[in-house]
Amino acid sequence: MTTKSTTKPTRPTIAQRRQADLAEGVIRLSPSSLTFLHDECPACFWHHYNGRPRPATAFPKVFGALDNAQKEFFTGHSVKDISRSLPAGTIQRGRRVKSENISLPGTSYRVQFGGDTDTIFKFSRAGYGVCDFKTSAPGDQAAALYGRQLHAYAIALERPAGDAMPLAPVSRMGLICFPPDDMIELPTATSARSTKSTATSRTVAKQYAYRTSAVWVEVERNDEAFLHFVANAVKLITRRTMPRSAPNCGWCRWTRMTAPLLEQHQLNDSAA
Repeated sequence: MTTKSTTKPTRPTIAQRRQADLAEGVIRLSPSSLTFLHDECPACFWHHYNGRPRPATAFPKVFGALDNAQKEFFTGHSVKDISRSLPAGTIQRGRRVKSENISLPGTSYRVQFGGDTDTIFKFSRAGYGVCDFKTSAPGDQAAALYGRQLHAYAIALERPAGDAMPLAPVSRMGLICFPPDDMIELPTATSARSTKSTATSRTVAKQYAYRTSAVWVEVERNDEAFLHFVANAVKLITRRTMPRSAPNCGWCRWTRMTAPLLEQHQLNDSAA
């Protein structure tokens, strides 16, 4: 009598997946990694794709709740509710996207972008827009930084992998910023509750809201400049040796401090 093995196949490590990508000549990039991680520390960016990514930090729940509320509220609204300068259309909830393999200038490697868009505009006449919600004041630096992410999403929407339907052309990109202005008290509601002898009223607890406005920050599309930036990022990722860390990178400083302790712990375990 024979029994079937129930052992699950071992999942490849990040380093093993990276070696497979290099052999295939395709680098799979997360659009979000092209923003803060890339700019904060070259070593951390290199490690993210070569086997020792930074531990994920918890995203504050309040910002997650605000982000989800913004998406839910505006889904189905007119694009004109965001800015009168935008073409007429409808705001749609974002979707998960994955691009086909994209060629890069100055390197034989290709890239594939994969991630989740915040929001998509479907314009009435033709074309689409892609944007991110931000609970912050608008600024040129934010537009330049998050513009990399939006370029990756735009390319993935126009040139999706497999049999996915392309959404093209993506003619507008930008940020929808909601800077909090002040706080207001909402009208208090009361509900009547009858009993056999008397009618009483129950007052609902007071409610408050932040008052804000939607500020549209346009991001100019420049695929040529973006793909040159990505090509340089790929050259950094595919280096055989780790680049220098940023002088003020706390994560690199912590790993250098703890590395001798971890090595000693491993030696003790092997000797036991």
